[in-house]
Amino acid sequence: MISNDLVIAQVTDTHIGPMNIKYRGIEPRRQFLDVLRALTKMKPDLLVLSGDLAAVEGEPEAYAWIRDVLVELPYPYLVMAGNHDHVVRMNNAFQLQETDISQGMLFFNRTIKDKRLLFLDSSPYRIAKQQLEWLKEELNDYHKQVLLFVHHPPLRCGCTFMDDHHGLQNGEEVWQVLEQFPQVQHIFCGHYHTEKTIIQSGKSVHLTPSTVFQINAESPKFGIDHTNPGWRMIEWDDTQVHTYVKYL
Repeated sequence: MISNDLVIAQVTDTHIGPMNIKYRGIEPRRQFLDVLRALTKMKPDLLVLSGDLAAVEGEPEAYAWIRDVLVELPYPYLVMAGNHDHVVRMNNAFQLQETDISQGMLFFNRTIKDKRLLFLDSSPYRIAKQQLEWLKEELNDYHKQVLLFVHHPPLRCGCTFMDDHHGLQNGEEVWQVLEQFPQVQHIFCGHYHTEKTIIQSGKSVHLTPSTVFQINAESPKFGIDHTNPGWRMIEWDDTQVHTYVKYL
């Protein structure tokens, strides 16, 4: 019997540079490869790279290197845009589906094992009204549970530095839309370089750690908590979603 259980690996904030250079003594390419090697043993159905693939501003060489690494994977992957990414350059490298891009924004849906996944583009620190209208249409027509992925969390997360300096600019507007739809119970994000789950209005917003370094969530100033690369596993069966974080 074929199982409908869906196992997703979420990898985020890889910050791969155009060359194999170190950041504060950290090797982003090596740590990314180490995470992918660990994932081969976990055999996910899907890998989601949830934004900030590139180091600074969507360097084409970084995307080319990532593409060449991912083509060797024994499972499919999806890429999302973060604030350090560039959708046109991503499309040039990864040959994205034409229907996944609208007005320069990368937002789309997938149905895998009869389970619906939705992906938004928050790369300009905002989620555009066009995407919010699309999201409402998607959820008005589909009443079973969905999983939502977006690079920036749509609410303040109690992470002082990131909340105060790098939060989603129209988070309140986005959250007002999300509150209308009980079928969105789990929202998976990156950007904050930390592991945390915030529960509000019956929804769980899951922050996933970076493969490069983790930010001190308590400090009002930027500070690195540790440099162990992390990722998130998501296991969705017919009754519930179970998620947890792994580190190397």
